[in-house]
Amino acid sequence: MRRFLIIGTLLLSLLMGSVAVAQQGGDGRPVRVLVETEPPANAIVPDETLVTTRLRVLDAAGNPLPGVRAAVHVDTPPRPNIITTDFPFVEDTTLLELETTLPQGELTFQALYPIRGTYTFRTRVTLPDGQVVEARPTLSLRENPDEVRNILVLVGLLFAFGLLSGLIIRLTGRPGAATVTTLVVLMLAGRTVWAHGPSGETTSRQDEPVTVVREANGLRVTATVAPGSGAVGRLNTITLRATVDNGTPARGSVSVDAIHLEDNVPIYRFVLPLEADGTAQVAAQLFDGTDHELRFTLRTDDGRTVAWKIPVAVEGFAPPLTVKLRSLGLLMIPVVVGLAVGLRAGHSITAGRRQPALGAR
Repeated sequence: MRRFLIIGTLLLSLLMGSVAVAQQGGDGRPVRVLVETEPPANAIVPDETLVTTRLRVLDAAGNPLPGVRAAVHVDTPPRPNIITTDFPFVEDTTLLELETTLPQGELTFQALYPIRGTYTFRTRVTLPDGQVVEARPTLSLRENPDEVRNILVLVGLLFAFGLLSGLIIRLTGRPGAATVTTLVVLMLAGRTVWAHGPSGETTSRQDEPVTVVREANGLRVTATVAPGSGAVGRLNTITLRATVDNGTPARGSVSVDAIHLEDNVPIYRFVLPLEADGTAQVAAQLFDGTDHELRFTLRTDDGRTVAWKIPVAVEGFAPPLTVKLRSLGLLMIPVVVGLAVGLRAGHSITAGRRQPALGAR
């Protein structure tokens, strides 16, 4: 009974699209760190749904704690034991790193979560009284339904191919068909795609930081992306500093959109408040091996704006050899099973044909 209660609680958390972790604050009252998503977790499709994610810091009564400072590290799901994801080099890495003050006790951003599995939000919250609370809320996502359907179709086709090959071998007495079957399966496995990239032409690789300076409407903004190009599985740190005419730090916020240029869709959207020194920083993994563009818009409290863009090329990698070998083995299983069934069925058919002749004797 206890096991069923635990499973039911976990399913309810997934349906609500949120997971909360409670810790003790400096005054002994529980402090909860809550992760909520829109749409809820059960409606999120990895690598397709741009998810609005809210990280909320609440007191025992469920009210937001204003003025806290949060450092958030979002870790991607660990490597699966059997079937890999679409992005093997994204597995078991850091997706985002962000530290900022939460005036209303809430951090909101949008992200395209690339793979299935459980994401961990390692969070360190500093309360206004200086006490520190650490929490690890999680977000669990299911596999893309289209991917599941495609896998089932592929498994069915491979089984049918093995079944047909087994029948041909048994009925025609041509064992060479088994060699053809093996070669076809090896060709399918050899076409394992890059994960994810490279896809198409990308701009030149830039390992050194790239800095862009913009001046407009009495504002001076210096933005740096380090390194200047990305790689699947690696973070790019985005740092900016904004000042007004007299050199004093600007007050306001900056929006940062990371755009996947191949299909012109956003994979991240942040709105970051400027710190007291006029700076803001976020580190994000650009997880697809193609060209991206970072689009910035700075808005000050007195209504001035400035916008700019920075292109970022992202390097993709071929799946590791272990992943290829595992994929090959998994592809061979339905073929071997189908082949065994075909051989058995062919043997029964052959025996049935011979039975009348044996009876006549």
